[in-house]
Amino acid sequence: MAVGKEILISFSSEDNHPRIAGDRGWVTSFCKFLTTLLTQIMKEEPHVRMIDESQQDPGEIEKAAVLIAILSNNFKADAKLVKGISHFGVKATEDKNLSVAGKARMFKVLKHPVEIDSVLPEYEEILPYDLFQIDPMTGEAQEYTRYFGSEAERSYWLKLVDMSYDIFQILDKLGSTKKTTKDIVPKERTVYLASTGVDILIQRDIIKRELLRHGYRVLPEQSLPKEAKLLEAMVKSDLEKCRLSIHLIGEDYGYKPKGADLSIVDIQNKIASEYVLKVIEHNSKSADREPFSRLIWLSPDMVNVSERQKIFIEDLKSDAAAVEEAEVLQITLQELKSIVREELLTGGRFKTRDHYAREDEDNKGGKMIYLICDKSDAEAAQPIAKALTAKGCEVMTSLFDGDLIDLRYLHQENLRRCDASLIYFGKANHQWIKAKLQDLLKAPGFGRIKPLKAKAIYVAGEAKVKAEEFKEEGTLILTGNGEFKADSLKPFLEKIEK
Repeated sequence: MAVGKEILISFSSEDNHPRIAGDRGWVTSFCKFLTTLLTQIMKEEPHVRMIDESQQDPGEIEKAAVLIAILSNNFKADAKLVKGISHFGVKATEDKNLSVAGKARMFKVLKHPVEIDSVLPEYEEILPYDLFQIDPMTGEAQEYTRYFGSEAERSYWLKLVDMSYDIFQILDKLGSTKKTTKDIVPKERTVYLASTGVDILIQRDIIKRELLRHGYRVLPEQSLPKEAKLLEAMVKSDLEKCRLSIHLIGEDYGYKPKGADLSIVDIQNKIASEYVLKVIEHNSKSADREPFSRLIWLSPDMVNVSERQKIFIEDLKSDAAAVEEAEVLQITLQELKSIVREELLTGGRFKTRDHYAREDEDNKGGKMIYLICDKSDAEAAQPIAKALTAKGCEVMTSLFDGDLIDLRYLHQENLRRCDASLIYFGKANHQWIKAKLQDLLKAPGFGRIKPLKAKAIYVAGEAKVKAEEFKEEGTLILTGNGEFKADSLKPFLEKIEK
């Protein structure tokens, strides 16, 4: 059956009563905003029509290009409305066009939280658009009464923009006269974006929007099952289609699916961790490498963190520290977007491994030493750099000026190419040292193919480091009591020459 161009908004008239005399109803406002956004995107005004329970004509509904259902308890209780959306779904399924351009032609908009799967179980997998807000003080859902406040702009409008682009893609594909096969997005352009707690849903939406706008496929594309075993199976299947998984962690631990002791956020992280190990094992046995990396972002704005969440975060850090293909980042969202872009556009840590292998084998110059220091110790570390150069070493030092993405890439390149690494510890804290040592452990993930000849920590001034903390990592502890003396580097240089 031919599909028309009309966009129908199906709703209960009870959900469109103005809250204040003279105002537009919620659905009327939604329709106006959506029409305005679509007009800007399409460069022409779309055919959008509202239909309540008194206007449910099956013949008109089945011809719609897109059906938007404003779901609520009122909608759920009205048999005509439920029958209308079910009829649309059945006909579209029969005609094999319920999904167009990778998007479902049926849009589920939640005016407030409502359990709709019991009356529409066959469309449970279609992701809903939540157009309500959660009160941070009470945890209760609230309708938007102001559409132009800062919170509304971050949530309501951003989701409405997403929906408008999805609808445009559907209309564009339906209007195309070209016969095309189903678009297949390669694994290199597919990303798994894990679920989050309620406190950082907006941040997840921002990352998802960035990826989609740049042509990446983002999984999961369907609602996650509410039962643990089905959820695990779906996550495993989706991860196998991806090049990168992104996990955003905030204050909220997340809800627990049926039959699980862990939250959905925790479950996805554990499955992704297991998948990383599976990829590592495959790559160690096969010449056909399977690039996959995992980025874990910790919100820098966490304040009220429960003990359960603190344990979860510490477990994440420990798990990622042991695997080269995983990285924990506590940076701004803008910086995270830059790092995600690097991973996907440049190939990140995997691209350099084979590309530079022969170049490193042919390197016959002096020993390359990577001298790592904090910005606050940059000047104090210079005498060490000069002493190493005097011994015939080529010294690369930490850089601090420039774009974050460039600095991170250069840091990884230095870790990949150096023969040995020396960490200068003066004014920085112990967490900084541990982070740098973790980077050394992850160097093979950045493309390094040879073991480091030596790694050491030079402890300056009043700083203190317990040698037993780093015994397992084979890290030398060099002490500089007072003014730096070149002799203090002797154990490090002897190890390099072996």
